[in-house]
Amino acid sequence: MALPPQKPGRPAGPPPSAEEAARAARHATDELTDETAKLEEELEALKARYEQYFLGTERREPARWRDEVRKKVLRLKGAFTRNTGLRFRIQSLHARYLSYERLWQRSVREREEGTYRRDLVKARRRAGEAEAAPGNAAAPAPAATPSPSVNASAPPARTPAPPTSAPPAGGDEARMRALYDAYIAAKRQCNEDVSRLSYDVVARSVAKQVPEVMARFKAKAVDFRVEVKDGKAILKAIPRV
Repeated sequence: MALPPQKPGRPAGPPPSAEEAARAARHATDELTDETAKLEEELEALKARYEQYFLGTERREPARWRDEVRKKVLRLKGAFTRNTGLRFRIQSLHARYLSYERLWQRSVREREEGTYRRDLVKARRRAGEAEAAPGNAAAPAPAATPSPSVNASAPPARTPAPPTSAPPAGGDEARMRALYDAYIAAKRQCNEDVSRLSYDVVARSVAKQVPEVMARFKAKAVDFRVEVKDGKAILKAIPRV
């Protein structure tokens, strides 16, 4: 039995030229860069929401938002790109999120256990106000039981430091940890020796640069990012005027 004649298939189109392939790669890189920038902003907004929660101005922990950001960060980390700078930027974002998440989880646990430092400071302040109030001189003021890692006496007043957004200068250990993790990851990618680069060494180096950069450029703040230059990973200071 004769088979019916088959219709000829459509001829395959010509393969994309090198220029078209390069243009498509640039477009993909630009889209990934935009997505990374948006996610960096969203992570900082989430950090601000957690700060409000720990200060007591927000009643609920933004746990659902945190889970959504985690999924986006993991999806972005799995994206492929040949751009070395963008790849390190994504790695830095992932390390920063992990540092934030560890900090948030520890703070939430301390709040549940009643050992969160800010709660203890508030309790001591309320106790002092109650003791100093008229008519309460004879009444014993309620005392908060401090955790072993917290000084029971109120900290002395300090002169405000110059406004900076660099991780160690701003006192944000989570950001400094994220910067350090990204820096070490970049060094290893470039096959550099990191045996002498402890967290304290890098933090001191960054903290030393902040006032120098601010004075030189008359900047209001200083940011740092990891870059690869001539095959070596460096921490680049970026003044914000």
